[in-house]
Amino acid sequence: MLLKNGLVCDYSQTIRADIRIQNGQITEIAPKLSIRQQEEEIDCKDKIIAPALIDLNVYPKSKSLSQKTLASLSKKALTGGVGTALILPDTIPACENEAMIELIKSIDSTTEITLIPSIKPTNSENKINNISILCAQGGRVIYIDSTTDGNNLLRIMQYALMLQIPVICFAQDIELGKGVINEGELASVLGLPSISPLSQTKEIAKFSETSRHTKAKILFNAVTEPQALEIIGYFKSKNTPIVAQTPIHHLILDENACDHYNTKAKLNPPLKDCFSKEKLLEALKRGEIDMLTSLQCADYNSKKDQVFELASFGIDSIGHYFALAYTYLIKPSHLHMEDFLRLASKNQSDFLSLNKGEIAIEKDADLMIIDPNAHMLITDSFSPYCGQTLDSKIEHIIINGKIYG
Repeated sequence: MLLKNGLVCDYSQTIRADIRIQNGQITEIAPKLSIRQQEEEIDCKDKIIAPALIDLNVYPKSKSLSQKTLASLSKKALTGGVGTALILPDTIPACENEAMIELIKSIDSTTEITLIPSIKPTNSENKINNISILCAQGGRVIYIDSTTDGNNLLRIMQYALMLQIPVICFAQDIELGKGVINEGELASVLGLPSISPLSQTKEIAKFSETSRHTKAKILFNAVTEPQALEIIGYFKSKNTPIVAQTPIHHLILDENACDHYNTKAKLNPPLKDCFSKEKLLEALKRGEIDMLTSLQCADYNSKKDQVFELASFGIDSIGHYFALAYTYLIKPSHLHMEDFLRLASKNQSDFLSLNKGEIAIEKDADLMIIDPNAHMLITDSFSPYCGQTLDSKIEHIIINGKIYG
């Protein structure tokens, strides 16, 4: 396959070039390449060629792990430019044994995008699963949250260090996180139980100290508190191997999207006030956020169409991931395209030791071909972005050398 006349962009460069793909990998990059006999040619004039996105915070619909939900997820991901998705393990059924790892790997062989299984390290009796076997079977990350007790936490981190496998952590105190909206004036006006910022900051401090002590690598997967980023920055200065990932929506929306009891914007962690959102954007520009995520966690409309306190958390946004970033972060110059691709592809690839995330010889041909002049209208009535027209569209996506779209 030969991609001709495109603007080639990744975390390190933006150049005009042609790209040749053979056997699922990039084999040549040059200003001008000639078509070979029986080679498929894609004209990318006026298009951007970029690495496909990698999302490390993804759930199938209603957290239900099945052939149907993962197949549907894969098709949505293609339209959003996502070529690889890490499936978090606290699903139904949970990814806590060899059979569930094998199930995801089996379904992955039939889906368009690459699905990567993660490991739930403890079972329903709070006993540690056989992490080494789950890792050997293909689990690429250990997932922990604030329900993990101190003794198990230390043992899990020691396993991670021994097996050289990273940890993803959702840091939110269970008791302080029982609310449904950000703590602040809007919560008071609406009379809704709120989630304190302390629910995240104190837990991040705890897990960061454990990482500093053990030297096990942690990704905090949904950091939305500006003070939490300050804590992470402090521990980074002490050479603690931790990184921060922030959902894209907390850089675009604020808690006012929840006004009038709008359950479309009910997310966990909750959307922040305007001041905190601006502080997150400033942190983004300073390089204090290491990765971005679509925070994909769709649910059935019937579970969102309830009173605010009873409605489910979550958002179905992976299908609009790149367009949202292009419209609200790249075009307004909050991020350069190269910086976005670092935060949404290159850093994730490095974290999981994948052969993706950049456009270079012998890298996997996971690419998206973007029409920056096209538009897409969001028609999902249960999306907080419903009715908005986004800039750009994924014209084609190439996964392992196979083209879709």
